[in-house]
Amino acid sequence: MSFFDKLNAGITNAGRTMSQSVKNSSDTSRLQREISTQKQTIQKTFSELGQRYFEAHRNDASAEFADMVSAISSAMQRIDALQAEIQEVQNRKPDLVPVPQDEPKAPAVRPAAMVCMQCGATYDTTQVFCKQCGQKLTPQYPTPTAAAIAPAQTAADVRQIPVPNPAPAPNPVPAPNPAPAPNLVPTPNPAPAPDPAPAPNPVPVPNPAPAPSSTSNPAERFCPNCGAKAAAGSAFCTSCGAKL
Repeated sequence: MSFFDKLNAGITNAGRTMSQSVKNSSDTSRLQREISTQKQTIQKTFSELGQRYFEAHRNDASAEFADMVSAISSAMQRIDALQAEIQEVQNRKPDLVPVPQDEPKAPAVRPAAMVCMQCGATYDTTQVFCKQCGQKLTPQYPTPTAAAIAPAQTAADVRQIPVPNPAPAPNPVPAPNPAPAPNLVPTPNPAPAPDPAPAPNPVPVPNPAPAPSSTSNPAERFCPNCGAKAAAGSAFCTSCGAKL
């Protein structure tokens, strides 16, 4: 036999050996999978057989299987107890801290009257300036908090409140005397301009007599500054403080 024939025979045998090894491995894996499937079937059947026996002979099991039946019964009771504990844990509620509620705010109370800090006269809150002395009126209560806690009062009640005396004004510091101005050279006076010619006197036109008004009331007075109606006998406007 020549060298090439031996070489070809060796290569052929090596290929067949490898192919046979791969086939054997594939068949072995297939058979092992089938064995595993049959074992699973047996295990499942044993489990079903044991379950059926337990359900059929739970209370009258033979002495050979009494310990196994008792162990299964104890495990099932423990599972039921654990399921109940799980339900109790899931139903637990956290201990919440009570949320403080905001206190209702009292409505703002508008002062019922105003007191003139200059002369002590008291008027309604609609007036801004005193009609006796023209001083700007000050609210009865100094702050909204004091107005909210104080009882409602009328103008007659407020008149009984003593009016505080205003603090005396501090003496002004005397201003220093200014330095004397330097002597300046007198400026010569300009020449007087000639007097203009006198204008002719215009002819006076007689003013028409005012037409009598049927709706005007001579007793009514109005502020010349803002036009607000002034009360009878008032010396100052209660809206703008102008002198009437």
